[in-house]
Amino acid sequence: MKIFFVDSFDKILSLDSFSPSLTSFDKKSLYPFTFIKSTLDLRVGILTLRDKWSKMGSQFEIEYIDGNAKEDGVIWLSENVVPSAYLVEVIQNMGIGEILVQDGYILALCYMHTGKYILRKMNHPTSLLKGVEDLFLLTGQEISNDFDLIGHVQLPEVSLTNQLLGSRFYIASNVSMECATLNSLHGSIYIDEDVTIMEGAHLRGPLYLGKGAVVKMGSTIYGNVSIGEQSVVGGEISNSVIGDFSAKGHHGYLGCSVIGDWCNLGAGTSNSNLKNNLKTVSIYDYALDGDRDTGLLKCGSFIGDYTRLGINSALNTGTVIGIASMLADTSFYAKFVPSFAWVFDGNTQTYAFDKFMTYLEALYASKGKVLTERIKDELNQLNNKYN
Repeated sequence: MKIFFVDSFDKILSLDSFSPSLTSFDKKSLYPFTFIKSTLDLRVGILTLRDKWSKMGSQFEIEYIDGNAKEDGVIWLSENVVPSAYLVEVIQNMGIGEILVQDGYILALCYMHTGKYILRKMNHPTSLLKGVEDLFLLTGQEISNDFDLIGHVQLPEVSLTNQLLGSRFYIASNVSMECATLNSLHGSIYIDEDVTIMEGAHLRGPLYLGKGAVVKMGSTIYGNVSIGEQSVVGGEISNSVIGDFSAKGHHGYLGCSVIGDWCNLGAGTSNSNLKNNLKTVSIYDYALDGDRDTGLLKCGSFIGDYTRLGINSALNTGTVIGIASMLADTSFYAKFVPSFAWVFDGNTQTYAFDKFMTYLEALYASKGKVLTERIKDELNQLNNKYN
């Protein structure tokens, strides 16, 4: 059985002509995190969606290139679906001409060249990335799911200066950790290779610390948190995702938020995740080109790749910031800041692209990485599109 991933089912069939009541994934609904990245490469828990499918869908012939394979029996699967054992079983049993739906939302279809498609409803709900808030909402449960999927339970000999509660740990053998408290009684804790956890850190699961991550002295991580490769964190963090090579290395609070790759939050940066009137939080949605009510009482900030915030930055409830921006104010920023923005002293200008690229080359070099031509080209196209 072949599986192809798709970021819009409109590429496969006309939804309006088939059933106007059906809806499907729109990659823009996960902007700014999918501007230059496939949805499959978003980390949800410990693993990316791509890695989850590789582990769970080994019986499928999975194609990650969004091609034009319109053969009878080929499965087209929405990129934003989070795999589960039950979903894999359902997909295995799909017949030609079936469309798998959940509450009117298309998850997958088994292609049919001619004939009438038949709707098949999911009996048990599966998790989806329908909006950017789902990235932090699903993190805790997916850390636990990935912990079981990976099958690692490892607790090497750790320094007696540390205090460990519970038994749901994976701690790589080359982790540096002293005088820390780790509590897995409320969720699994997975600490990857070369992680450094400094003295006085208090960590509660579910928690993932990626390869080479650094947790600074006195940090407090309350759980439902995923930290990417070589990212540096400090202060208070709760219910949040931080991408690879990013830094929130100083005091300040980050809650119910998603931070992209290669970002930096200046010292003292904090975000609000609860409105004073206790009303639900609305955020800017790129797919709608306007605000959308998340229905959540607690919802923080969403910051795209390569964006930097100056010291003592203040982020209002439900703030969305695009990619490749530089913000340096000490008052609350606007609730939506576009990509390639330069915000200083209450003014918003366009970040000079050449200046940004010079910075980015230096940033990659500082981590021993090479800025690829693909990323350069995609950033250039985005800059031309939005400026």
